[in-house]
Amino acid sequence: MIIFSEKDHSYTHLETGNKLSGWTSFIKKFTKPFDSENQLVCSAYKILLGAEEYNKIIKSKFGRLYSLDTKDVAEYLSSSLNKDISGIIHEINYEWEYSKILGSKFHKKLEDRAYELGYEISPFDDKKYKTITVEKQYDNQSLCDNLFDLEDGYYPELLVWDNTVGQERSPVTQIDCCFIETDEDGNRYVDINDIKTNGTRPAPFKGSFMLEPLDAYHDDTVNKYKLQVMFGGKLMSTFGFIPRYVAFTHYLNYDENQSKIFPAKYDKEVMDKLQAEWSKPA
Repeated sequence: MIIFSEKDHSYTHLETGNKLSGWTSFIKKFTKPFDSENQLVCSAYKILLGAEEYNKIIKSKFGRLYSLDTKDVAEYLSSSLNKDISGIIHEINYEWEYSKILGSKFHKKLEDRAYELGYEISPFDDKKYKTITVEKQYDNQSLCDNLFDLEDGYYPELLVWDNTVGQERSPVTQIDCCFIETDEDGNRYVDINDIKTNGTRPAPFKGSFMLEPLDAYHDDTVNKYKLQVMFGGKLMSTFGFIPRYVAFTHYLNYDENQSKIFPAKYDKEVMDKLQAEWSKPA
Protein backbone atom coordinates (compact mmCIF):
# COMPACT_ATOMS: atom_id res chain seq x y z
CA MET A 1 0.00 0.00 0.00
CA ILE A 2 1.09 3.57 -0.74
CA ILE A 3 0.16 6.18 1.85
CA PHE A 4 0.23 9.97 1.70
CA SER A 5 0.96 12.30 4.63
CA GLU A 6 -0.58 15.77 4.36
CA LYS A 7 1.73 17.13 7.09
CA ASP A 8 4.96 16.80 5.11
CA HIS A 9 3.39 16.07 1.72
CA SER A 10 5.20 12.75 1.45
CA TYR A 11 4.45 9.38 -0.14
CA THR A 12 5.55 6.12 1.49
CA HIS A 13 5.30 2.47 0.45
CA LEU A 14 3.96 1.05 3.69
CA GLU A 15 5.37 -2.48 3.42
CA THR A 16 8.99 -1.48 2.66
CA GLY A 17 9.09 2.03 4.15
CA ASN A 18 10.39 3.37 0.83
CA LYS A 19 9.86 7.09 0.28
CA LEU A 20 8.40 7.70 -3.17
CA SER A 21 8.73 10.68 -5.49
CA GLY A 22 5.68 12.74 -6.32
CA TRP A 23 5.23 14.75 -9.51
CA THR A 24 6.72 17.96 -8.06
CA SER A 25 9.97 16.19 -7.16
CA PHE A 26 10.12 14.28 -10.44
CA ILE A 27 9.54 17.26 -12.77
CA LYS A 28 12.45 19.15 -11.17
CA LYS A 29 14.85 16.94 -13.14
CA PHE A 30 13.69 18.53 -16.38
CA THR A 31 12.95 22.15 -15.46
CA LYS A 32 14.71 25.18 -14.13
CA PRO A 33 14.44 25.13 -10.32
CA PHE A 34 12.30 27.74 -8.61
CA ASP A 35 14.60 30.28 -6.99
CA SER A 36 12.42 31.30 -4.04
CA GLU A 37 15.06 33.48 -2.35
CA ASN A 38 15.65 35.75 -5.34
CA GLN A 39 12.01 35.63 -6.42
CA LEU A 40 11.12 37.07 -3.01
CA VAL A 41 13.45 39.99 -3.69
CA CYS A 42 11.94 40.61 -7.13
CA SER A 43 8.38 40.36 -5.82
CA ALA A 44 9.17 42.74 -2.96
CA TYR A 45 10.58 45.38 -5.30
CA LYS A 46 7.57 45.00 -7.59
CA ILE A 47 5.29 45.79 -4.65
CA LEU A 48 7.50 48.66 -3.49
CA LEU A 49 7.78 50.29 -6.91
CA GLY A 50 4.42 49.32 -8.37
CA ALA A 51 4.06 47.05 -11.40
CA GLU A 52 4.37 49.80 -14.02
CA GLU A 53 7.58 51.33 -12.65
CA TYR A 54 9.06 47.90 -11.93
CA ASN A 55 8.46 46.71 -15.49
CA LYS A 56 9.92 49.94 -16.87
CA ILE A 57 13.15 49.48 -14.88
CA ILE A 58 13.51 45.80 -15.79
CA LYS A 59 12.85 46.35 -19.49
CA SER A 60 15.27 49.26 -19.57
CA LYS A 61 18.05 47.11 -18.08
CA PHE A 62 17.39 43.70 -19.69
CA GLY A 63 15.47 44.63 -22.84
CA ARG A 64 12.55 42.32 -22.01
CA LEU A 65 10.33 41.19 -19.15
CA TYR A 66 10.39 37.42 -19.67
CA SER A 67 12.94 34.56 -19.73
CA LEU A 68 15.18 36.38 -17.28
CA ASP A 69 17.44 34.84 -14.66
CA THR A 70 15.80 35.65 -11.33
CA LYS A 71 19.17 35.91 -9.62
CA ASP A 72 20.42 38.49 -12.14
CA VAL A 73 17.27 40.59 -11.71
CA ALA A 74 17.36 40.41 -7.91
CA GLU A 75 21.05 41.36 -7.77
CA TYR A 76 20.50 44.28 -10.14
CA LEU A 77 17.55 45.62 -8.15
CA SER A 78 19.35 45.24 -4.84
CA SER A 79 22.54 46.96 -6.02
CA SER A 80 20.91 49.76 -8.01
CA LEU A 81 18.04 50.61 -5.66
CA ASN A 82 19.35 49.38 -2.31
CA LYS A 83 16.04 49.69 -0.45
CA ASP A 84 15.06 48.01 2.81
CA ILE A 85 12.54 45.40 1.67
CA SER A 86 12.84 43.01 4.64
CA GLY A 87 9.34 43.84 5.89
CA ILE A 88 7.77 43.28 2.48
CA ILE A 89 9.63 39.97 2.09
CA HIS A 90 8.27 38.84 5.45
CA GLU A 91 4.72 39.66 4.35
CA ILE A 92 5.12 37.87 1.01
CA ASN A 93 6.51 34.79 2.77
CA TYR A 94 3.50 34.77 5.06
CA GLU A 95 1.12 35.12 2.11
CA TRP A 96 2.81 32.22 0.29
CA GLU A 97 2.46 29.94 3.29
CA TYR A 98 -1.11 31.05 3.96
CA SER A 99 -2.05 30.47 0.31
CA LYS A 100 -1.04 26.81 0.72
CA ILE A 101 -3.49 26.51 3.61
CA LEU A 102 -6.26 28.24 1.67
CA GLY A 103 -5.56 26.06 -1.36
CA SER A 104 -5.85 22.89 0.72
CA LYS A 105 -9.10 24.12 2.24
CA PHE A 106 -10.52 24.88 -1.19
CA HIS A 107 -9.62 21.40 -2.44
CA LYS A 108 -11.24 19.91 0.64
CA LYS A 109 -14.40 21.97 0.13
CA LEU A 110 -14.83 20.68 -3.43
CA GLU A 111 -14.05 17.13 -2.33
CA ASP A 112 -16.53 17.21 0.58
CA ARG A 113 -19.27 18.60 -1.64
CA ALA A 114 -18.82 15.77 -4.14
CA TYR A 115 -19.24 13.26 -1.32
CA GLU A 116 -22.28 15.09 0.09
CA LEU A 117 -24.02 15.33 -3.29
CA GLY A 118 -23.06 11.80 -4.25
CA TYR A 119 -21.95 12.88 -7.71
CA GLU A 120 -19.73 15.24 -9.68
CA ILE A 121 -20.44 16.79 -13.06
CA SER A 122 -17.56 16.32 -15.46
CA PRO A 123 -16.23 19.53 -17.05
CA PHE A 124 -15.51 17.50 -20.19
CA ASP A 125 -18.86 15.94 -21.11
CA ASP A 126 -21.27 17.52 -18.57
CA LYS A 127 -22.33 14.06 -17.37
CA LYS A 128 -23.03 13.20 -13.75
CA TYR A 129 -20.57 10.68 -12.34
CA LYS A 130 -21.33 8.89 -9.09
CA THR A 131 -18.87 9.82 -6.35
CA ILE A 132 -17.20 6.63 -5.17
CA THR A 133 -16.67 6.53 -1.41
CA VAL A 134 -13.87 4.39 0.01
CA GLU A 135 -12.97 4.41 3.70
CA LYS A 136 -9.37 5.49 4.30
CA GLN A 137 -7.05 4.96 7.27
CA TYR A 138 -4.57 7.64 6.23
CA ASP A 139 -4.68 11.18 4.81
CA ASN A 140 -4.74 9.40 1.46
CA GLN A 141 -3.80 5.94 0.25
CA SER A 142 -3.87 3.56 -2.68
CA LEU A 143 -7.43 2.25 -2.89
CA CYS A 144 -6.53 -1.22 -4.16
CA ASP A 145 -3.61 -3.12 -5.71
CA ASN A 146 -5.10 -3.06 -9.22
CA LEU A 147 -6.77 0.22 -10.10
CA PHE A 148 -8.45 -1.44 -13.08
CA ASP A 149 -10.75 -3.06 -10.50
CA LEU A 150 -12.21 0.36 -9.63
CA GLU A 151 -15.82 0.78 -10.65
CA ASP A 152 -16.93 3.55 -12.97
CA GLY A 153 -17.51 6.88 -11.30
CA TYR A 154 -15.84 9.94 -9.84
CA TYR A 155 -12.80 9.68 -7.56
CA PRO A 156 -11.58 12.80 -5.74
CA GLU A 157 -7.86 12.82 -4.90
CA LEU A 158 -7.14 9.43 -6.47
CA LEU A 159 -3.63 8.25 -5.63
CA VAL A 160 -2.02 6.57 -8.65
CA TRP A 161 1.29 4.90 -9.56
CA ASP A 162 2.95 2.95 -12.39
CA ASN A 163 1.68 -0.62 -12.30
CA THR A 164 4.56 -1.86 -14.47
CA VAL A 165 7.16 -0.58 -12.02
CA GLY A 166 5.44 -1.59 -8.78
CA GLN A 167 4.28 0.34 -5.74
CA GLU A 168 7.60 0.04 -3.91
CA ARG A 169 9.55 2.31 -6.29
CA SER A 170 7.11 4.00 -8.65
CA PRO A 171 6.65 7.76 -8.90
CA VAL A 172 3.18 8.72 -7.71
CA THR A 173 0.65 11.51 -7.92
CA GLN A 174 -2.81 12.39 -6.71
CA ILE A 175 -5.39 13.16 -9.37
CA ASP A 176 -7.68 15.86 -7.97
CA CYS A 177 -10.67 14.92 -10.10
CA CYS A 178 -10.67 11.50 -11.77
CA PHE A 179 -13.59 10.29 -13.88
CA ILE A 180 -13.77 6.65 -15.01
CA GLU A 181 -16.17 5.44 -17.70
CA THR A 182 -16.53 2.13 -19.58
CA ASP A 183 -18.11 2.12 -23.04
CA GLU A 184 -20.28 -0.60 -24.61
CA ASP A 185 -17.18 -2.25 -26.11
CA GLY A 186 -15.50 -2.56 -22.72
CA ASN A 187 -12.99 0.24 -23.27
CA ARG A 188 -12.24 1.95 -19.97
CA TYR A 189 -11.58 5.68 -20.21
CA VAL A 190 -10.12 8.03 -17.65
CA ASP A 191 -10.65 11.80 -17.66
CA ILE A 192 -8.47 13.96 -15.44
CA ASN A 193 -8.87 17.48 -14.10
CA ASP A 194 -6.55 19.09 -11.55
CA ILE A 195 -7.44 22.04 -9.34
CA LYS A 196 -5.07 25.02 -9.16
CA THR A 197 -5.41 28.14 -6.99
CA ASN A 198 -2.38 30.32 -7.79
CA GLY A 199 -2.76 33.96 -6.83
CA THR A 200 -2.61 34.99 -10.49
CA ARG A 201 -3.93 33.26 -13.58
CA PRO A 202 -1.20 31.01 -15.08
CA ALA A 203 -0.02 32.20 -18.48
CA PRO A 204 2.24 30.56 -21.09
CA PHE A 205 5.37 32.27 -22.37
CA LYS A 206 7.80 31.51 -25.17
CA GLY A 207 11.00 31.42 -23.17
CA SER A 208 13.39 28.58 -22.41
CA PHE A 209 12.47 24.94 -22.96
CA MET A 210 12.49 22.05 -20.52
CA LEU A 211 15.14 19.34 -20.75
CA GLU A 212 14.76 16.10 -22.74
CA PRO A 213 12.41 14.31 -23.10
CA LEU A 214 10.22 17.36 -22.37
CA ASP A 215 12.21 19.68 -24.63
CA ALA A 216 9.22 20.37 -26.90
CA TYR A 217 7.58 22.24 -24.02
CA HIS A 218 8.38 25.74 -22.81
CA ASP A 219 9.44 25.83 -19.16
CA ASP A 220 6.40 27.62 -17.79
CA THR A 221 3.67 26.99 -15.24
CA VAL A 222 0.95 26.19 -17.78
CA ASN A 223 3.00 23.45 -19.41
CA LYS A 224 4.08 22.03 -16.05
CA TYR A 225 0.42 21.74 -15.02
CA LYS A 226 -0.56 20.20 -18.36
CA LEU A 227 2.25 17.67 -18.12
CA GLN A 228 1.12 16.86 -14.58
CA VAL A 229 -2.34 15.76 -15.74
CA MET A 230 -0.78 13.83 -18.63
CA PHE A 231 1.45 12.13 -16.06
CA GLY A 232 -1.66 11.03 -14.13
CA GLY A 233 -3.11 9.71 -17.37
CA LYS A 234 0.08 7.79 -18.13
CA LEU A 235 0.06 6.15 -14.70
CA MET A 236 -3.58 5.13 -15.14
CA SER A 237 -2.77 3.71 -18.58
CA THR A 238 -0.38 1.21 -16.97
CA PHE A 239 -3.47 -0.44 -15.46
CA GLY A 240 -5.28 -0.61 -18.80
CA PHE A 241 -7.21 2.68 -18.83
CA ILE A 242 -7.30 4.93 -21.89
CA PRO A 243 -6.54 8.61 -21.16
CA ARG A 244 -9.28 10.58 -22.90
CA TYR A 245 -9.57 14.15 -21.60
CA VAL A 246 -6.95 15.88 -19.46
CA ALA A 247 -6.95 19.45 -18.16
CA PHE A 248 -6.42 21.66 -15.16
CA THR A 249 -8.81 24.28 -13.85
CA HIS A 250 -7.58 27.47 -12.23
CA TYR A 251 -9.74 29.23 -9.63
CA LEU A 252 -8.90 32.87 -9.04
CA ASN A 253 -9.18 34.00 -5.40
CA TYR A 254 -10.61 30.56 -4.48
CA ASP A 255 -13.80 31.63 -6.24
CA GLU A 256 -15.77 29.02 -8.17
CA ASN A 257 -17.25 31.80 -10.31
CA GLN A 258 -13.77 32.81 -11.46
CA SER A 259 -12.62 29.53 -12.95
CA LYS A 260 -10.85 28.84 -16.22
CA ILE A 261 -10.17 25.40 -17.63
CA PHE A 262 -6.92 24.76 -19.49
CA PRO A 263 -7.37 21.68 -21.73
CA ALA A 264 -4.33 19.64 -22.69
CA LYS A 265 -3.80 17.08 -25.41
CA TYR A 266 -2.52 13.80 -24.00
CA ASP A 267 0.97 13.34 -25.45
CA LYS A 268 1.53 9.57 -25.44
CA GLU A 269 4.92 9.74 -27.13
CA VAL A 270 6.36 12.12 -24.55
CA MET A 271 4.77 10.23 -21.66
CA ASP A 272 6.30 6.97 -22.91
CA LYS A 273 9.72 8.64 -22.99
CA LEU A 274 9.14 10.05 -19.52
CA GLN A 275 8.20 6.59 -18.26
CA ALA A 276 11.50 5.27 -19.60
CA GLU A 277 13.24 7.84 -17.39
CA TRP A 278 11.51 6.87 -14.17
CA SER A 279 11.81 3.16 -14.94
CA LYS A 280 15.61 3.25 -14.98
CA PRO A 281 17.25 1.26 -12.15
CA ALA A 282 18.21 3.45 -9.20
